[in-house]
Amino acid sequence: MTPPAERLELWHEWISTHSFKVRIVLAEKGLAWTPHPISLFEIEQRTPAYLAINPAGEVPTLVHRGVKLYDSSPIAEYLDEVFPEPPLMPRDPVLRLQARRWLKYHDGVAHLAVRDTSFQLLYKPKFSAMPRAELEARMARLPDEAKRKRFLEGANPQIDWDALVRSTRAAEAVADRLESALGTTGRWLAGDAFSLGDVAMASFADRVVNLGMEFLWETRPAAGDWARRLLARPGVQAACPPAGERLPAPAADTIAELRRRLG
Repeated sequence: MTPPAERLELWHEWISTHSFKVRIVLAEKGLAWTPHPISLFEIEQRTPAYLAINPAGEVPTLVHRGVKLYDSSPIAEYLDEVFPEPPLMPRDPVLRLQARRWLKYHDGVAHLAVRDTSFQLLYKPKFSAMPRAELEARMARLPDEAKRKRFLEGANPQIDWDALVRSTRAAEAVADRLESALGTTGRWLAGDAFSLGDVAMASFADRVVNLGMEFLWETRPAAGDWARRLLARPGVQAACPPAGERLPAPAADTIAELRRRLG
């Protein structure tokens, strides 16, 4: 149990891949935390109340001992240092380096690899179901004009197959990297023990399931075995979005058509 003096508060979005990372660390360490859900669909990250907490308007934000902490990977490392048991970083410096490389790889590559796929298969149906006036009012909160335009133009039920195929190819490359790495490291991504390297990539594995794209593992058995073991961990299960917070998975015929286009 987290001592009262160590109170942790987390502003997060249930379907945010970066928020998921921090929730896993909290769960793996058995830390109690006060949740403050932020709806990205309602653009709550751009409200004055939240901007007063995180001026960048991003999730997650962790507050501990009165200090506001931003960016999921640094937050994960912070929690592992401040609450060292059980450790989520290897003692061996080479393996620690590997874990940190996976944190960086997720943020710079893997997260982006499923972004457009998620937009096409998960977010567009949600946005297209909104009344146009409500959607425009929400999007007006975004300071980035290009992002506003992209979401408004994308608020239709039509799949951009070219964009979806490109994004899926990027996800295949991430799966290839996992397969190659696990052939070298073995059971986990940074040695024989579960680490922040696995935490970093858990959101990719979870999003693959939500997208109905487990076919990525069919020719990548080591990565598929890792993903199944990872997502079955009690700490990861505890950090997953509740069923009611998940976006509906795409229809089976949509995935079948995607596979056909992938060849």
